[in-house]
Amino acid sequence: METFLKMVVTLVWWVLIFVPTVTQAGGRKLEARQHWWDLAQNELAAALNVRQNWNVAKNVIMFLGDGMGITANTAARIYKGQKEGRNGEEGYLTWERFPNAALLKTYNVDKQVPDSAATATAYLCGVKANYYTLGLDPEVMLGDCAASRNSIYHTPSILTWAQEAGMDTGIVTTTRVTHATPAATYAHSAHRNWECDGNLGEKGVGCMDIADQLVSENPGKNIKVILGGGRQVFGAGLGSVDNDTCIRTDGRDLTKEWLEDKTNSGHTGRYVTNTGELHSVDLEDTDYLLGLFADSHTPFEVDRLVGPSGAPSLKEMALKALKFLQEKDNGFFLLIEGGRIDHALHDNLPRRALEETVVLDNTVAAVLKEVDLEDTMVVVTADHSHVMTINGYPDRGNDILGITGDISKIDGMPYTTLMFTNGPGYNYTIEGDKVVRHDPRTVNTKHVDYRSQAAVPTPPIAETHGGEDVAIWAVGPMSHLFHRTHEQHYVAHAMAYSACIGPSADNCERPAHASFTKDRAPPKPTTTHPTILLHGLRKPKSGPAGAAKPKFPTLSPILQDLLDDNEQKIVTALGTESVKSFSSASDVRKLLGQSAAEVHSV
Repeated sequence: METFLKMVVTLVWWVLIFVPTVTQAGGRKLEARQHWWDLAQNELAAALNVRQNWNVAKNVIMFLGDGMGITANTAARIYKGQKEGRNGEEGYLTWERFPNAALLKTYNVDKQVPDSAATATAYLCGVKANYYTLGLDPEVMLGDCAASRNSIYHTPSILTWAQEAGMDTGIVTTTRVTHATPAATYAHSAHRNWECDGNLGEKGVGCMDIADQLVSENPGKNIKVILGGGRQVFGAGLGSVDNDTCIRTDGRDLTKEWLEDKTNSGHTGRYVTNTGELHSVDLEDTDYLLGLFADSHTPFEVDRLVGPSGAPSLKEMALKALKFLQEKDNGFFLLIEGGRIDHALHDNLPRRALEETVVLDNTVAAVLKEVDLEDTMVVVTADHSHVMTINGYPDRGNDILGITGDISKIDGMPYTTLMFTNGPGYNYTIEGDKVVRHDPRTVNTKHVDYRSQAAVPTPPIAETHGGEDVAIWAVGPMSHLFHRTHEQHYVAHAMAYSACIGPSADNCERPAHASFTKDRAPPKPTTTHPTILLHGLRKPKSGPAGAAKPKFPTLSPILQDLLDDNEQKIVTALGTESVKSFSSASDVRKLLGQSAAEVHSV
């Protein structure tokens, strides 16, 4: 009997090891034991070969998914995979394979749950701020125009630090270029809504509006490339007036003033308003580029008119800005924001939010193909989260936009996987003394305009932010500085240290054990920005002399082949050719997360 039991145990062991899939109720095949074992071993092998990149960053690129909290990021990962015909849970967004990640605490100085202006001030300027204020330290309260005019309270951003170091700068966004995130790079305003003079009101008398600061003041007027929306706040609207967007009342057209300033300073400026005009810009003959592709925010991707007369995608704008900044050898700082993730979540519209996040994912993948991660730091993060949740117990591979399959024991109805704790999607009715929610089985929950159910009712576009930590992912020089739970304003300091600018311009020492794969000092800029003081060369003060050969290649050949084949899955600075996870196409596909059937058919 004992021998028989041993034989049974042995048989079960071999079945578990060699049977590649298991069948779930309903006939769907899921990965079996060996798959998960191999996946973990591959991850471990890659982790053991992580190297730290101590180079000075010639370039810094920051991607910001506005409102892309942990829940939105997870849902987008699943959605991306399901769009590609996979279960979804096993996949990755591009940035999730970066070698370094951390969490950021997002609270404002005066608020437990933050807004986008104060958070942008934190991660771009290195100082936490008060709710709804931009580019100002905590001494300035919301609406205090007089205090905001005192330059002692101004918080220069990493964009300013980059210009001071002779680097070129750019901003790309799907929002108005005067909206909270981009505005924190150049503006100092006691109220984020002071985007144009029409919104200043009595409290803002004597203060310069945000659009005017971009065109007339440093560092805004010295930004080399600006792409996004917001023609109306510049006094250059092309359509009917949008009453939900600031309306200029001073009669000025700031786009014309921007062009005149470039001409008067001896530079060539180009202003464009659609995709065709953007693609026609000659980068070699253009010193400054301003593109405003909508009177307010640029369209959601699902609504965008594709073609020369429409608005460019985030990917198109980002690649144009990148190539523009790469024309010179000064190095650059570039902010790229997927801003409409936030807008969709504020309206309880998960499909739109996830589509915008996938657009950001495609943009990151495309940009990574065009840069050298040995001298370019890339970070991806969010400013805050939202109150969306992934709930119920849906089966593996269940449509992330669908119904969980569970039935409430209270009202006898199912519910969707994605729901909100507050927002305009509440959809309740009163029947006698009962409050009855809408049955999601009667509508298409995958529609772009389906509002997920919410517990606490709010007006449209008024769902609140969430207060939990957000993630940050990083790759490139000094990306290992992101390694635990950090305060959000730490981000600006880490990016500055990577590039040896701003607060680290004269304090950029690398430890003695640091090794370098690039020259220790980037080339000295040939030009500096007008009225901007150059604070010296960007170089570390210690560490081994001279440039060393890389310990490991930035990308494995197999992984690079997948990128060359337009897979656009992942770029990473991990590992060597001998690491199992990167040694064959099949191993890479496993790591990238394909469906069980695809994995086991390789």
